[in-house]
Parts: sequence; C-alpha cells; structure tokens
Amino acid sequence: MALPEYFCWSRFGTEAGQAIDQILERKEEERSANAGVFLWGVGNAIGPSVRELLRRTPKPEVLLSPIKSPARTADSKPRAVVAWTYAETLAGDSFPLPSCSLVTSRHDPLAPRAAHYALVCFSAHPLAALGSQEKVGFACLRNLLTGRPVAASQVTAVVERKLKYTFGSSTYDVAIRAKLVYPYFLRLRGPQLLSDAAPNPDWSKIVRQVWERRNASDSRVSPPTPPR
Repeated sequence: MALPEYFCWSRFGTEAGQAIDQILERKEEERSANAGVFLWGVGNAIGPSVRELLRRTPKPEVLLSPIKSPARTADSKPRAVVAWTYAETLAGDSFPLPSCSLVTSRHDPLAPRAAHYALVCFSAHPLAALGSQEKVGFACLRNLLTGRPVAASQVTAVVERKLKYTFGSSTYDVAIRAKLVYPYFLRLRGPQLLSDAAPNPDWSKIVRQVWERRNASDSRVSPPTPPR
C-alpha cells in the first residue's frame, strides 16, 4: 500500500522508563481492550496542524517510526512518571478517556508540565505483528502548515510527502500505520504520579489504580480548570 500524501508522523523510542517493546506490548493490550482504539502520547502541541490534516483528507492516518538516536537518560531513567487523566478535544470540549487507556510521560518535579497530548488511533491489526516493509524518506517530508522541511528535533509532525526523493537520504521504518479517529487529537491534563517503579510493572493493575484514584478524586472535587 502506498504511503499517504498527507499524514501525521511520529518517531518513538524509550519513554517514561519503558523500552520500545514494552510500549508496544502495553499499547497492544490497550488496543485489544478498546476494540481497536489506542491513545498515542506525544509531546508536541500540533492541534492546528491536525486541523489542517483533517481539512486536506477525509481519511487521516498516523505513521509511527522507531527513533534512531540513543535514548536520553531523562527518558530511560526519569525522575518520576505521571499518568494523564483528563482530556480536551481540538474544540476545547471535555473528552472521557477510555477506561482501558493510559498515557504516561516522564515527570520532572522541579519543572512539571501542565499538559501533554495524544493522538487517537485505530488499528484492526495487532500492533506487535506489524512489520517494517514501508519506509518514510526523511528528505521527502514537509511540514503541512509551513511547507518547511521537518527538523531533526520534531519528534511528531503533520506532514506532506513530496514525490521527489533524493537517493541515499535517510529513511525510517514504518513500525505502525493506523487511522486517526474522532476526536483525533487530545490535550491532556490532570497528571497523577505513578508510584509503581517495578522493572516489569503490571500495567492492567496500574491502569485500574489510576482510574480508581481519579474517580475517587472526582467524587470530592471538580476537575481542574484549564489555564487561560
């Protein structure tokens, strides 16, 4: 299958203390439990670009590629890890996160983040079973909104694939190819610190504990107000 002309592209690696194989295993559990839907956490606020993607194509896709650079210490051994428990759509409406979904990120107590982001993805196929037969030519990509080349520091970008290809330029394997489904892109809030630091955590248990804590909190206080 040919790669789409317009798509969201994200490179992934070790994150929040989890290696690639652990992340894919956890996301496959989530996908299976949610009838094909899984949330893919990203650090970039690409909402305007996602809106443009939705304007350009009725069938938006996301392509996920393993990153080539070694994992940073902040990613492989973070000071702390949080789970994000509230979500807002591109329109700013509250969106209930699926009960089997969990988006995590590293957390620095000295410089905490107020928000994280997630792509809402769908795949009818198991994630771990997808191969790397398709490749993305890095030099062929342009940022959809600006037309500029994708920078090396852009881990996640909404792009246009140009047909012009430079032989010998860097390529990335497509490990996962999925559909973007409503509401497509979420702004996440309400971080909760994860206390389980075991090397092989039971993610089903952690997901359940996070939602139990959040539900208990909801019964006592209102959800946090978005910053203006």
